[in-house]
Amino acid sequence: MRRNQFLVILIFVAMCFRPSLAKKNERPRLPAKIMQANSVYIDCVCPAELSVAREIATEQLKRWGRFEVSNNARGADLIFLISGNPYLGDYLTHNGPDTRKVSSASTIVTVIDPSTGRGLWSDSRHWGSTRIEAATKDLIDELRKQIESQTTRLSLNDILMCSVTPVYAGFEGLTPEEALEDSNSGQRQVSRAADQILLTSAEAPGFCKQAELLFSPERRIVGFQVNVSREDNLDVRDVLEHADRFDFASGKDSSGGETYFTALSKDKKILIEFAVAGSYTTLSRVRYFY
Repeated sequence: MRRNQFLVILIFVAMCFRPSLAKKNERPRLPAKIMQANSVYIDCVCPAELSVAREIATEQLKRWGRFEVSNNARGADLIFLISGNPYLGDYLTHNGPDTRKVSSASTIVTVIDPSTGRGLWSDSRHWGSTRIEAATKDLIDELRKQIESQTTRLSLNDILMCSVTPVYAGFEGLTPEEALEDSNSGQRQVSRAADQILLTSAEAPGFCKQAELLFSPERRIVGFQVNVSREDNLDVRDVLEHADRFDFASGKDSSGGETYFTALSKDKKILIEFAVAGSYTTLSRVRYFY
């Protein structure tokens, strides 16, 4: 009897502690600064054995393709600091080199906000001086997994649903002033932000709850555009699987020289645009025409 009571208590304790242990092991969500970043600068405060980590990190990030690797810390959205010691939070304020004793057994990657010096993410591998290359690859891969786990994976159907949402109908041919006068009894809101006219509606599908009106050279509305957050993505293969419904084109942007890839629906009502970096494609915007 005592043995059975002990087993019941043991099972009860295990059930009580299992959720708390799971929560303890869960990593916090990555800040928006990381999720929205486009470029990174890689810095290395490293002894001789660890210096190879900078080259490995650069190679891994370029292969990944999500971030442009910058040669200038000043113009980068993020700083990836590789070190053998934990980050002190002093990237912007330190007056000289780190004088702490460094163990080459540790490989630490810290993602820093270059405007504040605040550490946004950090992880480490204590794998010894002979496994620095593997440790660096694993750390970049760990960050990649976290970013991808927070990225909303859109389907082609999510994109197409916005083309038929009734709350954004009825703007064709209007001037900016006429559009601003029309709020459709609260189902949609039209507002001005700088030189843009924005549409917002809780009734619209999730992908296009906010959009920007598009104008012809005569300043008449011809459609609307959704500017995609970097936390949203559409697998380009989802579009290619329906290749019979689109005409495809690619090229380089005239202003920044960035490579793009577009899919224009056969009826010319939807234009889906991807940014291309190596083998990595990112949904950048979608245009809908009346």
